[in-house]
Amino acid sequence: MNIPPKLTGLSPDQNLVFLSYGAESEFRRAIFSILSFYAWAAASELKRTRILVYTDQPHFFQTYLDQPEIEYVLMTPAVMEEMLGGTVFYHRRKIASIDMTFKKYPQDNVIFIDSDTFFTGDAATLLQGITKDQAFMHKREYTFEQGLGIFKSFNEGEFPQAFIDYISDRDLIIGGKPERFTRHDYGWNSGVLGLHSSFAEYMPDVFRLNDEFYENSRWFISEQIAFSLILQRRKVLKEADAFVMHYWGKRQKVMLDKLLTDFLSRYNLAGLKDKTLIKKTTARWKFKVEVDIIQEQAAIALSLGSWLYGLKKSAQVLLKDPFNFLLYKELITAASSKRK
Repeated sequence: MNIPPKLTGLSPDQNLVFLSYGAESEFRRAIFSILSFYAWAAASELKRTRILVYTDQPHFFQTYLDQPEIEYVLMTPAVMEEMLGGTVFYHRRKIASIDMTFKKYPQDNVIFIDSDTFFTGDAATLLQGITKDQAFMHKREYTFEQGLGIFKSFNEGEFPQAFIDYISDRDLIIGGKPERFTRHDYGWNSGVLGLHSSFAEYMPDVFRLNDEFYENSRWFISEQIAFSLILQRRKVLKEADAFVMHYWGKRQKVMLDKLLTDFLSRYNLAGLKDKTLIKKTTARWKFKVEVDIIQEQAAIALSLGSWLYGLKKSAQVLLKDPFNFLLYKELITAASSKRK
């Protein structure tokens, strides 16, 4: 792969990595995530951190970001195809971008951040918390057995079931040693991955497990399961949820994409470097996302006739944002649709 030479004049010991390609909405998300990092990181942390953006459109980023410590890796069609490793699983490119970064900067830690994120708290908690024995993922989500129930609720239960069937009574090799996993092990969200430089030795295992899991289950979270299982057995795994917001839901992405388009069109380069502005924006948007997630859960429950759960979630959302009358309208509409 064609990887550009190292930048000079910097002394970073960690890489903040973004993978963003294919659509302007993806670019805007990543740009704001980077801006939020600059707002929430101290000067000493910024000096330690090199930002790498794997993208097919570096010029789009440079319209909003002029920081010299940002390094762009051009994702040509050939590079994007190579990242797939002969598969059709596009999340494999996340693993490949992390692996490329470890190979280019073998002495440095890697913090991979999904584009649909933004920092909401002190970045030092993440950057200083990565050690040889401790790693970060975004948050612990559910056991695979619980995941089976969740995915069954929207008619996709065959994927976690196939995964559970595959790992049951099977040795999985991690670092040359056999490990056993069951339906009671947890999956973690990989919207954030904070990895010490020594984790590079496990990257072949991540690739291999990801490919095995996807080939035998077609579960679209195979990549994050591979990281989850290895990190749970080899590191102390911490959550980054307290200081990084990850708005992975489709509905929340639609909401944030509208906000991002307006925000980035409103300010020039100087305005986008205003830390106070960015911090206030992350706080406001964090609140919006949290409210919208609960509102969505309430509306779905009410529309399905799950009255107890729906009313519980409705109460939560109305307590958080009691003067947003659009919330009332959606909840009433959802409840009325079930009565019909």
